[in-house]
Amino acid sequence: MEALLTVRQRIRPAILWCAFLWFLMPCGWGGSPLQPQTVRSRKDVQAVLAQTPKHAAQTPFKPLTILLLADVKDHGKNEHDYPLWQERWARLLGGSKEWGSGPAGLYDQTASGQAEAPGAEGVRVITANQWPSVEQFGAADVIVAFCYLKWDAGRIEQFKDYLARGKGVVLIHSATWTMPKPSAEVKEATGVGGFQYFRHGPIKLLINQADHPICKGLPRQIELTDESYWPATPDPDSPIFTVLASSEERIKPDAEPTQSQMMFWTYTPAAGRVFGCVPGHYVWTFDDPYLRILLLRGIAWAAGEDPYRLDPLVLPGARVE
Repeated sequence: MEALLTVRQRIRPAILWCAFLWFLMPCGWGGSPLQPQTVRSRKDVQAVLAQTPKHAAQTPFKPLTILLLADVKDHGKNEHDYPLWQERWARLLGGSKEWGSGPAGLYDQTASGQAEAPGAEGVRVITANQWPSVEQFGAADVIVAFCYLKWDAGRIEQFKDYLARGKGVVLIHSATWTMPKPSAEVKEATGVGGFQYFRHGPIKLLINQADHPICKGLPRQIELTDESYWPATPDPDSPIFTVLASSEERIKPDAEPTQSQMMFWTYTPAAGRVFGCVPGHYVWTFDDPYLRILLLRGIAWAAGEDPYRLDPLVLPGARVE
């Protein structure tokens, strides 16, 4: 009997470990089996950009400081590559003059080969890892976070104080997933306190606010391959919260009925602005011109700038025909 118990004691942890690894496989540990969405037509993307209001082209723009917040890479190939995103988007937004020559795209960058990036007029990029310093909170007009955020009471208050000064925040993918569990306090600060479920695969993104400046001109439905989170927890119920785009997701992972779940949103607490984006699991998402339109306009909007100010950066290094 003792020998049998010893065998069971050895086997059970191994079974649990194998089950844990199996659970992680859809997240792409060791390489994702999924492939990026079809390359967009340059003509179609240009048609969207052509609908930009003419006043948006007026210059000069006032100086704008964008802080890109990242952390160490925590997933497999082509997933959650925060350092690569920070490097490439610093170049895309700030230009090669400040951030060196090299690709502005993240996926298959040797093939796309954008050697020089002009950057955006009047934009300065600064970077931080894990959390901004006090000095960076003072310098940045908008903080763009792509990494898990280690929230605590002090950081939530710091975040609220920053927004109360009329500043902006953009939360991308894992920055919207509150750990270790959803939080009502984080919801009060960002509009969303976290999510419960996730799924990797095809997403049919439905534009809910076609007339919103961030969404203007985009197709009503955009198909992509990424990771969705749902449902937002606690449920956003504030009049200052707007769902820009959504996808149909099962109410529970193993249940058939589906329900519209937010994928992009805006939130306007106090004098500040928050823009939220659930997609961003895979590096190719940042090279999709339609997703770039949403993100770049979301950054400009959150900064209190003309939403179309960064539109010239949609195509450099993007995946287009």
